[in-house]
Amino acid sequence: MPYGLTFTNNNDVVTLDSEFSRLVVLAKGTYSGVGGAGASFPFVITTQEPPLVFVRPGQSNTLCFCKLSGGPGAWTGFSFTGIAGVGTSGNWFAAAFQSKEIATFGLRLWDGNSKLLFDNGTACAQFTRTITGWSYLGSSPTGQGTSRLSWTAYSPLGSGDYMLLNNIAMDVAGLTSRQGNQYAVWDYGNDRLVMQVVGVDISTSYYTPVVFAKPIS
Repeated sequence: MPYGLTFTNNNDVVTLDSEFSRLVVLAKGTYSGVGGAGASFPFVITTQEPPLVFVRPGQSNTLCFCKLSGGPGAWTGFSFTGIAGVGTSGNWFAAAFQSKEIATFGLRLWDGNSKLLFDNGTACAQFTRTITGWSYLGSSPTGQGTSRLSWTAYSPLGSGDYMLLNNIAMDVAGLTSRQGNQYAVWDYGNDRLVMQVVGVDISTSYYTPVVFAKPIS
């Protein structure tokens, strides 16, 4: 950068720069429910783009029909559906490439457009891994005129990583004209993540990346 402030760590990696935002944890908490769950943010998140919501289930569970509540400049929470009658609980955090004024003293950093990039009272998050290659497990009928296709990949679930919900909230295009709904199955017993798509004409190839992150101090 031509001017401003830059911090580097002992490995000469830039950790803070007055031109670039870091992924900042804006809110966090726990969720619980039966047949699904959700949470309201403790304050309205004012980013134009949806905040990145990450979850870590506390037990084996299925997450589908994921949704962020609110809209551009006024995001208020998230929710997802699980298996009817089955309890679910876990932890979550919402992050964005924008900070929030929290600390009463310390350091704040803005970019040239007055966007707050850093406040020493906010924790940051770090992307830890992304799954982009999947092994097809097969297809089974749902009994409702649709099929459920499944894929898996090596994904140790004991690492403490949180999974991004935003990607799971998107539909998957069908081969001709119909889209399918995505499901994420956390399988602690087999230490794996299984992705499923329910639809009419879904391809046996799956391309949606699943992204993981962790809060850092």
